[in-house]
Parts: sequence; structure tokens; C-alpha cells
Amino acid sequence: MNRNIALDISKGIAMLLVVIGHCDYIPYQPIRHFIFTFHVPLFFLVSGYLYKARPPKEAFMRDIRRFGIPYGLTCVAVILISLVYYLITKDPEPLSRYAVASLWGSGAPHDCKYLSSLPGIGPLWFLPALLICKNVYNILPEKKRLLYSLVIFLAATVVGRYLIALPFSVLPGLSALAFYAIGDHLKTINKIAPPFWIIGIICWLVSFKFSHIYLVLPQLDLYYIDVMGATTASLLVYLLCKQISRIPPLGKFLSWIGEYSLCFLCLHSIENDCGIARQLSITGNTYVVITLSLMIPIIGTFILTKGLTLFKH
Repeated sequence: MNRNIALDISKGIAMLLVVIGHCDYIPYQPIRHFIFTFHVPLFFLVSGYLYKARPPKEAFMRDIRRFGIPYGLTCVAVILISLVYYLITKDPEPLSRYAVASLWGSGAPHDCKYLSSLPGIGPLWFLPALLICKNVYNILPEKKRLLYSLVIFLAATVVGRYLIALPFSVLPGLSALAFYAIGDHLKTINKIAPPFWIIGIICWLVSFKFSHIYLVLPQLDLYYIDVMGATTASLLVYLLCKQISRIPPLGKFLSWIGEYSLCFLCLHSIENDCGIARQLSITGNTYVVITLSLMIPIIGTFILTKGLTLFKH
């Protein structure tokens, strides 16, 4: 079956926005806030759209290999870099912090009541969250998956924000079920009616103005309004990507990032957690750091994918 290039381009754009969104030192903070209204939900929507039912055991073991191995290798890479840092500086904090974060497997500490102070794994939280999301969705009753997913989303978001943080991004993964289910449901819709676009765009504007979306915690201040807004924004991005697919150089580049977004995410996680871009930036200029933050995973993904291709031959 031919790949949907527009979906790959959507993931490519979202991946670049993830990198930019993690540059918390960018000078214009509303840009980050805008990015967070849809960039991570877009990944779960695309993943849901590509969902294929499998026997639960087969699906789980498949995802353990697909997500668990990159997770483990990335954690080992960051720990080894932190070990080198320790040998040079004699500061054990980064090494011990990331060792604990690797075992905990959740994205960021926050202000819920219990287990809120454990260190976060950074961008890598997405892998266990997606594993949880996909496999819980796979065992829900087929005819009521969308309904159950929306209910679980609400419960997980409330519990995760106010009560307790759980290991391996369990609650973010359950919260993301809303987007995953909507992505799967979109396969059954031939045309989206105009009232949806009007309501969705209003929800997106309201979400941008009054809410904060951090699925990593999980936090969605306006709950279903945020879901509606992020879904609409993601659909608009997809429509844009269908146009971009007609521009060969740009479309090919962005679809390549989308196709290898898993590799890109892991390399970005290493860069983000170890601060490689900041270390390489001699001037400390914000735009230099952002450029390096983008170039490191791009170059790394190119080298790794080309290397694996040569190895297979």
C-alpha cells in the first residue's frame, strides 16, 4: 500500500514544532503557546488514523519492540553522555537524575498531589505514552471505542493533573486516547460539514486564549474544548500538507522527517536532555541554539538511516 505523503508531512511538521516548542528560551513565548495547542495531539491523531486492529498480545509485543527498544537505547545514550559529563565535572546530579528518570519514564514533574517531584524523561515520554494509548484503545469494545476513549480522557486528565503522576506516562497515554480515537473515527467520515469547522476554529481560538495544553502532564485546562480545538488545528495542518505534497523539494524533505519521526524524536531527546545545542553555541545566541537544535536531529537521522540502508545491503 502506498504511503500517505500528506500524513508523513504532517508528522514532519509536528516533529519540527516539537523541537521549536522545547526551546523555552525563544524570545516570543506566544509562539510556543500556539505550537502547544496542537503539535502533540497531531501525532496521536495521525497514529489513530493509521490504527489497525490486532490481537492484544500480538499488538503489545509488536509495540514493545517498536517503542521499547528505541526508548532503552536513547536512555542508555543519555546516561553514557551524562557519565562522561560526570567524569569531567565531578557533578553527579545529571547522571543520577537521568538514571531515575529512565526508570520512571514520565515526561515532566508538576504540581499534582502525589509523586510529583520525580525527574522527567523529557521528550521521550511520548514513546511509552503512545504504547499505552494504542494498546488500551485496541482492547476497547469496537462499537463504543470513541465514547469510552472520551470518558477515559477526562478521567485520566483530571487524575493526572490533580492527584498523582504514574510511571511510564500511563496517564498522558490514557489522556491522549481522545485524539487517537478521533483519528481512527476520521477514517469513516467522507466530508467534514461546515458547522464543524466554525465550531472547531472557535474552540481553537478559545483554547489559545484561555487554556494550556501539556499532554505530557497531562494538562488540558478546557478539556473537550481543547480537544475540539486541537483536532481542528490538526485537520487544517493536514489540508496544508496536502498542498505541500505538491511542492517536491519541500514535501519530500518534510515527509522524510515524518517517515523517520521516531528516530528524529530519539535524537532530539538526546540533544534536549544533554543540552548539546547550548554547548555547541559559542555565542549563546537564541537563534543559533534553535538552529542547532533542529540541525542535530536532522543530520543524525540522515546518517543513521543511510547507515542502516547500507548495512542491509
